[in-house]
Parts: sequence; structure tokens; C-alpha cells
Amino acid sequence: MLSDTYVQLRKPAVKDMHNIKLICACKEDKDLLGEFLQENRKFIFSIIMRYKGSIEELKMKFKVTEDDLYQQACIGLLMALKDFDIHRGIKFTTYVVRPILWEVNQLLYSNSQEVRLSRGAIDMIRRMVEIEDTLGYRPSEQRMAKLLQVPIERYREVAQFSDAMEHFDSIDNFEAIDNSQNNMDEHVINKVYVQQLLCSSLFTEHEKTVMHLIMKGANNSRISEILHVYPMTISRMLARIRKKIDKHKQDTENIQIEAQSKYREEINLIVEMSKEHKQVLNVTDITDVLKISGYDISKYSKRVLYYIRKKAKLAI
Repeated sequence: MLSDTYVQLRKPAVKDMHNIKLICACKEDKDLLGEFLQENRKFIFSIIMRYKGSIEELKMKFKVTEDDLYQQACIGLLMALKDFDIHRGIKFTTYVVRPILWEVNQLLYSNSQEVRLSRGAIDMIRRMVEIEDTLGYRPSEQRMAKLLQVPIERYREVAQFSDAMEHFDSIDNFEAIDNSQNNMDEHVINKVYVQQLLCSSLFTEHEKTVMHLIMKGANNSRISEILHVYPMTISRMLARIRKKIDKHKQDTENIQIEAQSKYREEINLIVEMSKEHKQVLNVTDITDVLKISGYDISKYSKRVLYYIRKKAKLAI
């Protein structure tokens, strides 16, 4: 039975995870928070199932219980709730995914190892990842220990497990993007296209270096060795590269669509005339047809005329 306060904070047709007023109230009221976690149990498990697979398979493979998964995911949700800033314009349902997956991954990782890591060690590895992501490379032992504010012996003790855990996490890639190398390969197969992109300001120097290595056949592990970074850093960088390439392709397609829309009347006219002549008109004939039809020929460059001919040919 939900408390009166919780019921009053609910909004019609608005899910709890989208209810900012309720979310903010849960930060201050532990009783409300408990109700919030219980009421959104299905949402929590939906994240686990979406990114980790079947709950039953996880239970069998990693020897965990459903309650284990739920409790660990709740820790992630609590951490997300603590750090969530409503003024950043990010949906809580988006923000909460990464912390939940991080915590679940730590549970699964620990259950797959003979040596169990403490909460402090797991948090230190998380901070190591954040430091490397910020710097763009893995600092020396001395500097990393200083940045973590721990003795170098403690850093070395935890660091021996970090690569294995980073590899474990990189399997899922917290950015919620398909992590298969195949997606990247599909883009880099056309080396001419990628070379053109590498000459642009679209990518950072680090990203260009990774793309060059990918084109030479290096995998994530090899690239991380060459650049002295964690495997997850390479996975995240590839995710960013994929996003940039996808956006560039989409922008290019939008420009083409816009251009096609701009010359739609001319293209349709040339299509009709080509059908009458039973062949695609050449550029000279297209110029004459447009001039006779009242179009201002001075507005059409050779490139545009060839573009109109190309589109007309495809439409016939």
C-alpha cells in the first residue's frame, strides 16, 4: 500500500521515472525512496534484461539470485539519484542506465572470479576509468596514485584487476551502442570515404589515430596496448566515432534530399521529356528544354545540370 504522500506526488499519464517532482522528493525522503524503488522494480529489471540478457540465464551463468541483481541495481539507481541534476536537460531514465549497469557488472564480475573485490576497490577502478577518460591516456603509477589520493602500493594492488574488469565492462559498452566491431568495419571498408573524413576537422587527433589503426586491422585490445589505455576507452572512442560518422552521413543525405527537393520541378520536366524521346537527354538538351520552359539558365551550373540529369535517369 503506497503512502498518501507518494500517491499525491504521482501525476496522471506520467510514469514515476519521468516525474521530476517525485524524483526530487525521493532524494530527501527515505521512505518515499523505498516505495520508489519497489514501484519501479520492473523498470530496473527491464534495463538489466535489455543490456545483459535473460535474468534466468544470468542467474545460472553467474550463480546469482534475482534479489542479488535487484539489490545491486538499486545501488546504481541510488547513485544516479544522488548525482542527477534536473537542470542539465537529461532524462532520468537515460541517466540511470549507466550506473545500474555498472553495479550489475561488478556483481557479475565478482561472481565470475575466485578473488572478490571490495566496494572500495570497485569504486577505485571506476575513478581510474574516469581519470583516463578525462586525460585521454593512462598516467604513470605515481601520477595515478596521486590523482586517486592513495598509496602507490594500494593502487598497484587494485590495478592488477582493473584490466580484466575493464574488458568485462567493455563487452556491454555503457554507451548503449552496439559494440560489435562489424559496425565500425562497415564504415571503414570504404577507405576512400574514411580518408576523406580523416582530412576533415570532424575527428580529434586521438580518434584519427584509432581509425588509422582500425584500417590497418588492429582490434580493440591491440589498439589499447599501442596507445597505453584501457580497452573500454577504445570501445567508447569507437562509439563516438560511429556516432560522428553516422551523423555526417545523415547530414550528407539531408543535403542531397534538400537539393533534390529544390530541383524537383526541373527533374520531373526532364523525366517527361526523356520519356518522350525514349532516352535520357544530354546536358545540352536539358539546358535547351529548361530555357524553352522559361527557366533562368544562368542559375544552373554544370554540376547542377549533371545532377538533374542523374536524378532524371534514375527516375525513368
